[in-house]
Amino acid sequence: MKNLLVSIVASAVITICLIWGYDQNFAVKIAVIDMDGYVSRLKADYTQGKLSKEALDDDLQRLSRQIQEKYSSNTVLILKEVVVSGNVANF
Repeated sequence: MKNLLVSIVASAVITICLIWGYDQNFAVKIAVIDMDGYVSRLKADYTQGKLSKEALDDDLQRLSRQIQEKYSSNTVLILKEVVVSGNVANF
């Protein structure tokens, strides 16, 4: 009886670890980015003179770095305009 209990617990722990590892490293994740809103805001600030050309370039490079730092290679970013519904992460 004790061996059976140990086997069940060991199998459960191994299964949970494998599922967690798969989710963290291999499972495809979907995230949504409101690129239209972001670009519209940058465009408005640039045309109104609130943002210089260098600051505009810096903002776009910062966005690129943030995306690379926050999301792994198994994350798919899609535009907010094409999402109808669902529980997805917003960037």
